[in-house]
Parts: sequence; structure tokens; C-alpha cells
Amino acid sequence: MPEHTNTKLTPSQLSPASAVKTKFPHRRLEDLNLLDDFLFRQMLLQEDISEEFCRILLSTILGKPIRKVRVVPQKEIPGIDTHQHGIRMDAYIKTVPDDLSLTHEASLDAEVLPAIYDIEPNTRYEKETLPRRMRYYHGLIDTQLLASDMSYRSLPEVVIITILPYDPFGKNRMVYTIQNQCLEETSLPYDDGAKKIFLYTRGTKGNPSQELCDMLKYLEETTAKNVTNQDIAAVESLVNKVKRRKEVSISYMKSWELEQMIRDEATQEGLQKGRQIGKEEARQEDIKIFIETCREFGASKEDTALKLAEKYHLSADDIQNYMENYWT
Repeated sequence: MPEHTNTKLTPSQLSPASAVKTKFPHRRLEDLNLLDDFLFRQMLLQEDISEEFCRILLSTILGKPIRKVRVVPQKEIPGIDTHQHGIRMDAYIKTVPDDLSLTHEASLDAEVLPAIYDIEPNTRYEKETLPRRMRYYHGLIDTQLLASDMSYRSLPEVVIITILPYDPFGKNRMVYTIQNQCLEETSLPYDDGAKKIFLYTRGTKGNPSQELCDMLKYLEETTAKNVTNQDIAAVESLVNKVKRRKEVSISYMKSWELEQMIRDEATQEGLQKGRQIGKEEARQEDIKIFIETCREFGASKEDTALKLAEKYHLSADDIQNYMENYWT
């Protein structure tokens, strides 16, 4: 999430709204990492960059060369019905066989595609919901891949790759690959073409390739000091191109301004609620003192209730509650 840096002010100079702003120091565009939503999204939106970026990233994650890909950035798949959840995938990637032209419509047909990949960097802590979220993703993706006249054999392999800066399963592994299997016969082949790969950027267990370790480190901290091989160097060059583009800079400022506006509105709403709560608490204290004063001066309970209704315009139920609480 973009953050904003402000000039330091003393506490007495800070209004409540400006105090909130100092909690979100604004990071410069050039300081963003690829795990940051904005930068990763921009890498996908740049048509001259997205396919090469995703090809390198996918090749490194899978540990095998990927020659051609077609990228659909920010692909949205609606729910089955209007009242059901839809999904938005960050990088919806279709690998393309070498003998098919990237410009040919046939290259997008599910029947000729060996696999579809979705890459999802996620810095939000969603450990408890990740498995069911991935189940829902797979279900909705499949609804888009099989026309009524197509065989189930035509369904391509679908792999959802989630990159996380926290450990989703607590085993300190860099790579968690999840597939369906038969519990009673674990060696029984059961390939339904659905796979989930969770990548924990700081994991140490397992035997991931050095290339993957270096790439995940670079994704989390996208700086020149973490460029350790030709593939990462190529990604670094693409990142620098994106960060230098004027339209990206403008988009970043607009996105931060929107987030700041949302934060300010939330702050003002909170302050308003706080004032309302404070007023109500003060009113209740005032009523309590009024009742106790009336009693001290010898007023009857009935007369005090009548005066309470006249002074504070309370309902009969409220008067009864106040008298029970404070006429002691």
C-alpha cells in the first residue's frame, strides 16, 4: 500500500487527520518492491513488458524454460450469479505452444493450451482463509474454460501461484505444492489438472533452486543489490523502465491520493463517532447529577421523573431506566 512521508511536526501542530497521515509515510515510486500491489500491477499493465516479465517469473518458479506466454492483467471473473463473489486475478497467464502464433486467436483456445497460470503476490495476512480462497478461485476459473460442446479432457491444467512474505502453513518451507490425492492410496495417480503453489519468500526448508531463492528475495526487496543472475537483471531492467514512465508516476500519485482520501474520510468518521459518544456520555452524566440533586433537595421521585421528561425530552422507558440507576 502506498505511504506518504510528511515534514516532522510537534504533537501540538498535528490535527487528528494530519496525525493519521504521519502513520502512512509516502514511499517513492522508485522504492516500491514487486510484492507491492501497485508495482506488480503496473508490470502487468505495460503491454511491451508484461509478457517478458511473466515469462521469466514463471520459468524461474517452475524451474523449466517457458518460451511464449499471453498475459491478461487484472482479469476479472464474475460469480455464477449476481449475488455471488467474483474474483480478480493479478496475472492470468496462458502458455502458448511454440508452433502457434501469439497473434492468432487459436492460441487462446483452451483445447490447444497446455496450462494456465495465475500469479498472486499477497502481502495481506490471510493465512486462515487462503485454502478455501484458492478452492473458490479454481472453481470460477474452470467455469470460463469449458464450453458446453467441449469434452472434460479439454480442460487445461490450472496452477494458482501465491507469493507471500509470511509462512502460510508454519513449516518454514519456501515452496508448498498442493494437489488432490486419494487418502487411502497415496501413491494412486489422481491428476485433475488443479494445482496450488504457495511461495514463502523467507522459507529455508526444502530444496528450492538458487534461482528461485534469489528471485523471491528480489521480489520482496527489489533493489540492484539483489540482482544475482541474468534473469533477475532482465527483470530489474523492466522494473526500471516501468518506474521511469510518466504515466506510471501519475497513476501512483493518484492511487496514493485516493488512499489518503479514504484514510482521511475514515478518520473524520471516527472523530465524528467519538464526538457523538462523548456527547452521549456527557448527557448521561448530566442526567445523573440532575436526579441526585433533585433527591438531595427533597423532590419526590414522581416529581423528579416529570422534571426529567420536561428537561431532557426522554421517553417513558428511558426515564424509568435512569431513575432505577441513579435514584439511590
